[in-house]
Amino acid sequence: MAKARFIYNNLWREGTPLAASPIADPQHPLADTQIDTLSMCFKASAKTTPCTIPMDLGAAKEIDFVAILGHNIDSDAVITFEGATNSTFDAGFVSRTLTYNATNVFEFFTAFTKQYVRIKLVSGNGDFSAAPQVATILCGSYFEPNCNFDWKYLEGDVDLSEISYSDSMVVFAQEKDKIFRGEYLFASLSDIAAVSVQELITLCGVHKAFVICFDSANANTQSLWVRLLEISQPQAVFHDIWSWNCPIEEIR
Repeated sequence: MAKARFIYNNLWREGTPLAASPIADPQHPLADTQIDTLSMCFKASAKTTPCTIPMDLGAAKEIDFVAILGHNIDSDAVITFEGATNSTFDAGFVSRTLTYNATNVFEFFTAFTKQYVRIKLVSGNGDFSAAPQVATILCGSYFEPNCNFDWKYLEGDVDLSEISYSDSMVVFAQEKDKIFRGEYLFASLSDIAAVSVQELITLCGVHKAFVICFDSANANTQSLWVRLLEISQPQAVFHDIWSWNCPIEEIR
């Protein structure tokens, strides 16, 4: 079983949006890609190709992972994640091609260090079928613990539907979508891994989202966008051995 990877320091979230091309629909600005919800999104003002979605990270940062969540990108489009040393993307330019996946894209790639980054979409057949839109974008460096979680773990869908009863005990239900929850125990973390776990807790708490990937070779199908259900600090077990319980809930 491959080791789990975490991407918790979302550099995109803290960046300064630049002008998209085509420009953003006034009701759906690029800043909406920095929010941890799929109910808001960036939307281009036209379906013209190419579409670029740029961000100034404020300083050169190392990046080896990107996620594009809640998108409507055409399946024949070429999707690239690009970096540069200037906002016009004509100096120190680098590019990574991403693998298409419906709804959400998760991709690990050879790291680069740049201040200016962007998503670029190029239609494979004339203009896009609809104006491109993206709910949330994440980018940063992954953290891979020295050990994987134990085989004894819990996971599955939880039904959050609300049930009430009338005086005559008639059931009234407000049905809601089921949501995935998991609980994973990392029983043999090193000192270095425990420091990264504590940083994850400090940065995200229970309110900021992060990505957990269970198999980096199949990131598009084995990654979840989640939040911590509760704070569980890593506990020292022995010299250079820590235990950490990681309870998560998927964000949909």
